[in-house]
Amino acid sequence: MPPLAKDAWFIGGDAEHCLKEKIERIGKPLREWDVNIYYGIKTGLNEAFIIDTATRQRILDACKDAAERQRTEAIIKPILRGRDIKRYTYEWKGLWIIGTFPALRLDIDDFPALKKYFLDNFDIRQLEQSGKKYPNLGFDARKKTNNKWFETQDQIAYYPEFEKEKVVWPSVGETLYCLVSAGFFVLDTNYFTTSLGIYHIGLLNSCLIRSYINSVDTKLGESVYRHYKYNFERIPIPPITPQNQPLVAQIEALVDQILARKRGNPHADTRDLERDIDQLVYRLYDLTPDEIRLVEGG
Repeated sequence: MPPLAKDAWFIGGDAEHCLKEKIERIGKPLREWDVNIYYGIKTGLNEAFIIDTATRQRILDACKDAAERQRTEAIIKPILRGRDIKRYTYEWKGLWIIGTFPALRLDIDDFPALKKYFLDNFDIRQLEQSGKKYPNLGFDARKKTNNKWFETQDQIAYYPEFEKEKVVWPSVGETLYCLVSAGFFVLDTNYFTTSLGIYHIGLLNSCLIRSYINSVDTKLGESVYRHYKYNFERIPIPPITPQNQPLVAQIEALVDQILARKRGNPHADTRDLERDIDQLVYRLYDLTPDEIRLVEGG
């Protein structure tokens, strides 16, 4: 189902404005749901901090004893990029992030194998966070911060949130929302929150709410948008009440079916289930047949 045209609810006719006002009247903005939104991890040098499984194994095999291996393994985490995030699900490409977050206050000398990996493969001047330029060497240092050469660029004080199940969406790209398992980390090409669940991801991926989001976000190309955090916080989601609980339960059951299908195959066709969710969402917002046709472009 095609979303409404960009800014349709802002420059359209009375019907579009009435529909927008109705959605906002029935829903409660996510900023009022006590939702914490986080950026993914910014390393400043992905080629150093994002590694494949073979490289991870070499680093672990180079550890001198079991204690070092355990320490090192604990800070190398599976990572998802923006391109790995799909609607409802994700495709992990076997990549890992070296999670030397400044907030952890690590001593690199406690990780000799990791230190050797960095210094064997990169000039320390490239890893330093000094902001210096080295045109003759073909690289620049990372941007200037107070962080150490082996640390990621940002503090990532909220790193425990990555260990929880989370809703993830790209900062730029298609309008889609994905449920990511606990323990997976995401790069800064994504936003995420651990404050939402199955009900919310069903609504966020519905035709109606995608249309609403697309009407307030900045369009960059065909079906590509810049998803600003403050626009996400505007999305009106109906609170769960005894009256709408049956509809909520049906939406959650359908989302569970979608996730089950995609667990075995991320490309599984779930359009039938998504259409069923759309119909339930229309009922949740009490849309009339004319309003549904407006959303679906009919």
